[in-house]
Amino acid sequence: MNKKLSIFLTFLAVSFMLLLSGCGGGYGNEGANSVGGTLEKATPIKDINNSTMLSIVNKTPYGKNAKIAFGCKTVKITYKTKDINGKDINASGLLVLPIAPTGLTDFSVSLICDNHGTIFLNSEAPSIAEEKYGISKNPLAILMTGYAGFAVAMPDYVGYGDSKGAVHPYILKSSAQASLDMIRASIKYMTDHQVLFNGQLFISGYSEGGYVTMALAKDIEEHHASEFHLKGVAPMAGPYDVEALGAYDLNASMKMVYPAFLAEIAYSYSKAYDDINISDLVVKPTVFENIPLFGGDYDTVPIHVVLGLADPSKGDYGFYTHYTNELFKDSFINDYQTNMNNPVRVAFAKNSVYNWTPKSKINLIQCVDDEIIPYKIETLKTYQTFMANGAQDVNITPIPSSMIAPKSKTEPFVHQRCAPVAYGAAVKWFADIRSGE
Repeated sequence: MNKKLSIFLTFLAVSFMLLLSGCGGGYGNEGANSVGGTLEKATPIKDINNSTMLSIVNKTPYGKNAKIAFGCKTVKITYKTKDINGKDINASGLLVLPIAPTGLTDFSVSLICDNHGTIFLNSEAPSIAEEKYGISKNPLAILMTGYAGFAVAMPDYVGYGDSKGAVHPYILKSSAQASLDMIRASIKYMTDHQVLFNGQLFISGYSEGGYVTMALAKDIEEHHASEFHLKGVAPMAGPYDVEALGAYDLNASMKMVYPAFLAEIAYSYSKAYDDINISDLVVKPTVFENIPLFGGDYDTVPIHVVLGLADPSKGDYGFYTHYTNELFKDSFINDYQTNMNNPVRVAFAKNSVYNWTPKSKINLIQCVDDEIIPYKIETLKTYQTFMANGAQDVNITPIPSSMIAPKSKTEPFVHQRCAPVAYGAAVKWFADIRSGE
């Protein structure tokens, strides 16, 4: 571990230990969010006692010196939401509830809705992964609940978990609906089971989850401000200006960093908009039409292989090895770049979430050397736009590569390796807000 990262994690550990004795106390808004008509069913998964969680926390970089930890109760939540076409559908997610250590009094629960980054396998959805692997394989639940004492609602998203088989609304504003309804269902569960929820809601998410976090915060502020007490929002490494990211990535002379991301965006938008046809966008439309690449059964490299963008037998896994016009038609690329009325460009602009004026506390967090989501095009531009629009409580946390783990064969991307440090900064910031700092 490099020195700066070690110092940062030590700082987090000391900060959280100072907070544990009084976190989650009363704030004068207990019961403020007594909503939740979306809850259909709750299925308990497992309870972890405090001593077991402490042993798990002690194995993490930030919790080596922890003396106490929160136990947790994990529950699969099944709830009603909307699919990509606005029709009712049952979705699922994971709710993790803290169990206070003995002797901790005046404890009430603050809730984080955490929105996960891009996944392709259904087995990686939060509720499915929890049932299969348990809490010890869920680093975010360990950090947010076991270490910091927050309740965490983790939506699987439409297309995963109980809604597997439905089209996943990838990088569309409508994707926030599943998270909104997961929050409602989680609050209903807490109310029904006498969990003292203090009304404080925080939102976080990384990559796709960063986009969902921003879309969700915008939707809550504009349409549900009286329903939720939004205390802090931490979008991390998300594509907030979708139109600008399209202009950056749709470059025939540039090799694609991660083709599966771009392919799913094309597929998702073709399912969401009648005037966008996959046959007009991609080189191999029949593959998209005949093979369920994004139905939860194909992982990244198999997707690349099916699209003809990888050959593992030759050491080609599809990363930085194929040009954009091997996935997208030159005619589409050229029209996107030159025609502001291109249907995809118009749809991308409609679903961009960087140009508004948030009233809530927001902390935009990202590694400055992110090679998949360009920092200047997305996070920095969003921050500058918020400030120009008159936002009063927006922070930006740029993370240098010197603070993250070094590149490895299993974690080659800055975008991937930045997530643990970004989440550490986000949860520390949430804890400071919760404690009144």
